[in-house]
Amino acid sequence: MSQKKTRIPLPHPPPYRESRVAFWLMNLAYLLITCAAGLLAYAVIDGLIHGAISTMNRRGPNVVYTLAQQPRMYWFWIIWHSVSALGLIALEAGAFWLHGSVLAAPDKPKRNRAHH
Repeated sequence: MSQKKTRIPLPHPPPYRESRVAFWLMNLAYLLITCAAGLLAYAVIDGLIHGAISTMNRRGPNVVYTLAQQPRMYWFWIIWHSVSALGLIALEAGAFWLHGSVLAAPDKPKRNRAHH
């Protein structure tokens, strides 16, 4: 007797369905990352317009660098904030892509065996 005729089929779990809580938490995470990147971009644009940028230090007092007095540190923080904003946007895009690809993952195709 062949194995197909004697084997008892096992129950398969239902396909993955995202819960409402996970959906809203992911949307909240996307919103927070977008806001953080937007605030960094705003700081860069404001720094370019006014010629002064802040370090946004959490531990100590914020240090403000001006283009006229400290050009190296000014450009360092402009570039740092720009790279940070772009990194956050890339992180969000990657998370969004991965989240979508997990939800749209097709079921595994069944192998077709040639019967002789």
